[in-house]
Amino acid sequence: MRGMRKRRRAGAARSEEKRRARPVLEALALPEDAAGGAVRLIALGSSRLMVENHAGLAEVTGTRVRLVTPEGMLAVSGEGLRLTDVRRGALCITGAIREIELPGRREARYD
Repeated sequence: MRGMRKRRRAGAARSEEKRRARPVLEALALPEDAAGGAVRLIALGSSRLMVENHAGLAEVTGTRVRLVTPEGMLAVSGEGLRLTDVRRGALCITGAIREIELPGRREARYD
């Protein structure tokens, strides 16, 4: 139980740091991901997607990858999808990427 309390406190402290950083980022005209809180997506064509600052995996199949993010679920659909270069909070999805869904809306579709 003690370990859980420490993790919760650490998570609350990180949330407080992010909340305090937001006005500074806005004043300096820096993107939110500069503080490390927002999910960052880097698409290299339609066959490679680098994802940073995710909170974990929810689903991985050859046609769909779903990631937990602070804003909700991020879903990537396509054919022959694979995870490569998996690290804590960052990974790369390769394959024929057809669709990227951001939390609350459909973002990009490649046809």
